[in-house]
Amino acid sequence: MSRTDTPAVPHATSAPLPVAPAALLVVPFDTLVDLDNEVAAEAALSRAVERHPARIVVVRVRSRVVTPQALRILLRTATRTVPGGVLCVAAEYPAARRVFHLTGLVRPLHVAATVPGAVRRVSGDRVPRPPRPRVPARPPSALGRAWRREGGPRGRPSATRH
Repeated sequence: MSRTDTPAVPHATSAPLPVAPAALLVVPFDTLVDLDNEVAAEAALSRAVERHPARIVVVRVRSRVVTPQALRILLRTATRTVPGGVLCVAAEYPAARRVFHLTGLVRPLHVAATVPGAVRRVSGDRVPRPPRPRVPARPPSALGRAWRREGGPRGRPSATRH
C-alpha cells in the first residue's frame, strides 16, 4: 500500500459527534433590560440558546415591562437558533403581551401567555373544532319574503303566509 492510498479503516477523530437538537428549551428572561444591562442580558440569553440547541426555544418573559432593548435582544436571539429552529415568547402579564401587539412582533416572535400556548403557536397544533353550518347571507329586503317562504336561513318555511 502506497502513501497515497487511503486505509480501509478510517482514523478515529477527536471531534465530538454532532448532537441532535432537543425538541424544546425554556429560557427564563427575568431582568428588566435597559441601556446599562443590555449587553449582559443578551450575552446570557444567547449563551443559553447556543449551549443547549433546540428546535423550539421558548423565552419566558416574567416582567411586566418590555423595553425596546428587550425587543431587540429577542429579535437578535431569534436568528441564533439552530437551523430550522424557532424562537417564541411566553409573556404571562397582559401589559407585556400588549407591547408585542403594539410593535407588531406577536407573529414573528410567536407570543403567547403560557409556555404550552407558545409551543402550540409554533407547532400549529390547534384544538379541532366541529365545522359550523354555513348560513346564507340575508338577501335584500325586496327578495326577503320569497326567500323566507322557500325556507329562509333554517331550511323550513315560515309559520305565517303573506
